[in-house]
Amino acid sequence: MTFKLDLLDKKILNALNENVREPYSRIAKKVRSSKEVVNYRIKRLMDEGIIKEMVTTFSLGYSAFKILIQFQKVSSSGEKEILDYLKNHPYANWVTPCSGNWDLVFSVMAKNPKHFDKIFREIIGEIGDKINDYKIAISTGSLTFGHTYILGSVKEAKKKKRDTKPEINFDEKDKKIAKILHKNCRESLTSIAQKTKIPVDTVKYRIKKMVENQIIRRYRLILDTSKLGYNRYEIFIRGINLTDKVIMRFSEWAKQNKHVEYMGRYIGAWDLELTVNLKSNTDLRKFVLEIKQEFGDQIKSFESIALFETLNFIYLPLELQ
Repeated sequence: MTFKLDLLDKKILNALNENVREPYSRIAKKVRSSKEVVNYRIKRLMDEGIIKEMVTTFSLGYSAFKILIQFQKVSSSGEKEILDYLKNHPYANWVTPCSGNWDLVFSVMAKNPKHFDKIFREIIGEIGDKINDYKIAISTGSLTFGHTYILGSVKEAKKKKRDTKPEINFDEKDKKIAKILHKNCRESLTSIAQKTKIPVDTVKYRIKKMVENQIIRRYRLILDTSKLGYNRYEIFIRGINLTDKVIMRFSEWAKQNKHVEYMGRYIGAWDLELTVNLKSNTDLRKFVLEIKQEFGDQIKSFESIALFETLNFIYLPLELQ
């Protein structure tokens, strides 16, 4: 059953999408409501499962390797075994069943290609006999727009502030704070201080430094779009002569399209990836035709998959879990 958002719900979600750590008092001012009402509405959206998680993503020298898997002769119980294995794998940070030409898409966090090769060979050793085919691509950068399709608002891409490597300077206090923020980016400074036994001022300073050093990449609002009547799709594009100028134009186009939640650049089996939220396969076809009309000369091939429920969101490297 589709959950019906009213205008206030939409405005609150839009405010959270812009800054998920925004205090409820400021959100209330933005949406012209009271703090108590905002708190009640957000709690209701969480209880209904619309808001799944509010997490913190970290960058500690790891790269994301995305894998598409096509099964062969796998029963429902066999698929469940594979999903359970990957959900509990220490380096698999995003696991999502899908439909189309592929049955599963997941992401692995690794320090470098050699490290990934070791992890992937281990995974293949466990589930390789159930795989008919696979594709791999390495993420080289991304833009996360979030859930702007709810209000159709103009988006501001959430990305790293500069292209320098993060200053990796972590001690035990940072790790304790990161573990809590990872699961709930709205955790208050006071609560973090109580749980970690670290003074509030120190917690505030440490978080500020993690943001400045790009160790905290972003805060993310994660919704269950299916409960709002949307289907999630991923579109993988292999390009022709994708110069920086073309990719910049593609990024601007994605920014203006309210349905695009995420755009990634990759090296490997595909060059660009879009995560989009649409209400039907008919809408997907219209979306694809729009891409062809705008960028047909730069596209060699592309394919799409429909995403089902994502089974885990782990944005914290192994050593901090």
